[in-house]
Amino acid sequence: MQSINHNVIAGLNLKARPGTSSILQQSIERLASGLRINGAKDDAAGLAIANRMGANINADTVVSRGLDDAISLAQTAESSLGSISSMLIRAKGLAIQSVNDSLSESDRASIQNEFASILAGIDSISEGTEIFGLYPLATENPELPPALLGNVAPVNTKFPIANKDYSFTSGVIPLAYIPAGSTNIAITINSLGADDDIQLFTRDGKHLAGTPINGSDPDYTWVSNSITDSASANTRLLSQANGFQSGATYDDSQLIEGGAAWDINGGASLSYNGMNITYSGDGDRYEDSTTGGFNDGNNGANLLERVTIDNVNEDLIVVVVGNGSFTSKLTWGNLEAPTAQPATPPKKSIPYQVVTSANFGDEIRSTTLEPTPADTKTLGIHDARLDTVQSARSAMGKLDTALAKVDGYRSQYGAAINRFESSKSVLAQQKVATQSAQSRIQDADYALETSKMLKAQILQESQNAVLKIANQAPENLLSLLRG
Repeated sequence: MQSINHNVIAGLNLKARPGTSSILQQSIERLASGLRINGAKDDAAGLAIANRMGANINADTVVSRGLDDAISLAQTAESSLGSISSMLIRAKGLAIQSVNDSLSESDRASIQNEFASILAGIDSISEGTEIFGLYPLATENPELPPALLGNVAPVNTKFPIANKDYSFTSGVIPLAYIPAGSTNIAITINSLGADDDIQLFTRDGKHLAGTPINGSDPDYTWVSNSITDSASANTRLLSQANGFQSGATYDDSQLIEGGAAWDINGGASLSYNGMNITYSGDGDRYEDSTTGGFNDGNNGANLLERVTIDNVNEDLIVVVVGNGSFTSKLTWGNLEAPTAQPATPPKKSIPYQVVTSANFGDEIRSTTLEPTPADTKTLGIHDARLDTVQSARSAMGKLDTALAKVDGYRSQYGAAINRFESSKSVLAQQKVATQSAQSRIQDADYALETSKMLKAQILQESQNAVLKIANQAPENLLSLLRG
């Protein structure tokens, strides 16, 4: 049938053209991107599978880098442990040498000096071995600095051992402070023939026990340090640097100076803020029978002074005022040992977690490098000495134990390095295999896509030619009319 209202041939041509254009467009897109799957419409299932493979490939890359970091950490720590091992071997040689009876005391002193340098060197390596901000050889239990009141440390730092005499220099600088919460405190001083007096203060400036500053007969120890009244006490003693609160003012309204006679076990008592305080009195301060006044100095009958406190309910500051030196000892029932919170975390050996696998949909697998503290305290040699035959014999056993511990650490790191390198090899092979599988799914086959593009181009050109012929068909009807 011939008609002019509908061109069947052209319609068939136009029907085929979109499919050809779509094939041509798809082939050009794949050839341009290099991918067979450029969107979910290309292959929904294949896209999901390829994405999961891509996630695994990326995870393997990151895990491999993490293993490299772990290997570097282990190598760094093992190298430092090698140096510590050499130092321990040298120290063992010094210990054996010190046991020899042919050495003199001066010879052993020289050996002890070198041994002390070795111990200091071990601690330096332990604290200084750092990688990625970690300190694998540092102690597990770092000693935090004491909490200070101004520049004043707690008494536990000045008296680490109970009932042992320690030597100090007197003046107007506080000796230490007694932390709140301590119980049954007893501080005893020996002025050693000079005149040094113990004083007890609250942080707001209340003078609780000691020798007088004000009055008609102030104590010589204060006067000799240019403290003659409350104003000079405020200026020279009651500062924040000395542990007192801001705005503290001197107040001796509660002051106990001792009883009618000196008594080392407590000549006078005071109850203040729930604290029972006793003070022996100044044993160096004696009454002059000629003048009727009091004198200070070593002409007194006693050189000892003592302050006792049953329960310390607030921080108290201890001052020993004078111009010489003295010895002091401390006993306690319970002694609080406050520590400061450092601005930066202390160097500390901590566990190091290493991820070994993180495949898509699976739980993360990891291993842990345990802490390897190699400081002298952890190794058990911080208190070893070689200055006597007996101490040298004891030190030999400690050095053997320390060397065995260091060797164990090195074995631990060596095994970890081998394991991590094996894991890296497995990950590398796994990555290659996964990339190959992913490529087969999502990468374009250039030969196939090129042939598709050429076929589509030929079809499109053919369709253009056919459409041109189809558009000429209505013109043939004119020939019928002319006839």
